[in-house]
Amino acid sequence: MSYSSSEGRAKRKRKPKYEKVPIKDAGIDHQILCLHEAMANKCLAEPILFEQVSARIETRHHANQMSYGSYLTWLAIIELKATPEEFKRALLEKSVKMRNMRRATVFTQVLTEQERVAVLDAITQARLKDAQ
Repeated sequence: MSYSSSEGRAKRKRKPKYEKVPIKDAGIDHQILCLHEAMANKCLAEPILFEQVSARIETRHHANQMSYGSYLTWLAIIELKATPEEFKRALLEKSVKMRNMRRATVFTQVLTEQERVAVLDAITQARLKDAQ
């Protein structure tokens, strides 16, 4: 199979869809992961929140604010709510794809500002304890 030179250049210049995590983003990704764990726990404790998250998924999809693949992935994760361990495993998966998806989360407005700050404070306290 042969490519013209312009086709070959176009193939080589494409960025991979899921890139490795730059070291400067590792701390941010850890915070996002911890926030998602708190959001997962709250949704499991208050199942009505799943309805709000599902509605947000549909709204974003119909407004073309997410790809069809992301739409299907979020729906599949929500479908796992009946099995909490599987739901949390899927949501908190440490793959590059899920890291990117959590950065554009559909779980907004699940935590109150006080709950969000408490999670971030716990992370800070853990870091300070580890530094000692």
